[in-house]
Amino acid sequence: MPIAVHHGRVWWPQRAAALVLAALVTATAATPVDETAKEDTSPWRFRLAPYAWLTSTSGSIGAGPLSTDAGMDSSTILSNLQIGAMFVAEVAYDRWSLENDLIYARFQSSKATPGTSFGELQGTLYELFWTSYLGYRVIQVDRFTMDLQAGFRLVSMGLELELTPGTSPSVSRYYDRTWIDPVIGLRTRTYVNDWLFVPLRGDVGGFGANSQFTWQAFAGVGVQISRWAALIAGYRTLGYNYDQANFEYNVNTHGPLLGFEISF
Repeated sequence: MPIAVHHGRVWWPQRAAALVLAALVTATAATPVDETAKEDTSPWRFRLAPYAWLTSTSGSIGAGPLSTDAGMDSSTILSNLQIGAMFVAEVAYDRWSLENDLIYARFQSSKATPGTSFGELQGTLYELFWTSYLGYRVIQVDRFTMDLQAGFRLVSMGLELELTPGTSPSVSRYYDRTWIDPVIGLRTRTYVNDWLFVPLRGDVGGFGANSQFTWQAFAGVGVQISRWAALIAGYRTLGYNYDQANFEYNVNTHGPLLGFEISF
């Protein structure tokens, strides 16, 4: 077997190969592995964001020949709220995304009626707003993204009215209405630095399909509290101009919003 002689020392080829292998292992161990970069190579993204929206309303609601002022401040709405749930869920692949925003609320109120025929007029209102967008990311740079979106907004409402018994037996009525409007929108997110960002969004729709017009806008500020989680605060408004089949819903809902976003 051939050998190498250097300054009186004998080096076997196997020993030299072992030293080279050890050096490679040591260099590899000393080089940090960027796990973040590895994780970011996946084209899939998921986002879940429950939120609370402290709303006030203005406008009018009517059925048939009857119409009433829909203006309420946030304290009145909170006092009548029985249950509410609001969240955004999104799945995205590369530049495409599917985003769903769901709002459900149930309100109840009552007031005394004149005379003795009935006791109280009790009303229960059920509201469901579901907005679904298919989006495409047209701009994606280091600290800024912009998505164009198109989809629909579904509104489903139910109103239950009951006159509690007095000298006359109780009387109850139930009204409901559901409709869907097309919407188109735009959203952006600008990162001021590694932990502070500004989300903006808006959409318009209806176009006479069902509503004459519907729109919403949101502007806020977000704080990235970890790689996966962020807190977002801002102001949101949602407007409707709907008048179909003897039912009128011309209402603007607006107020501050606070959300918790999980992304992975």
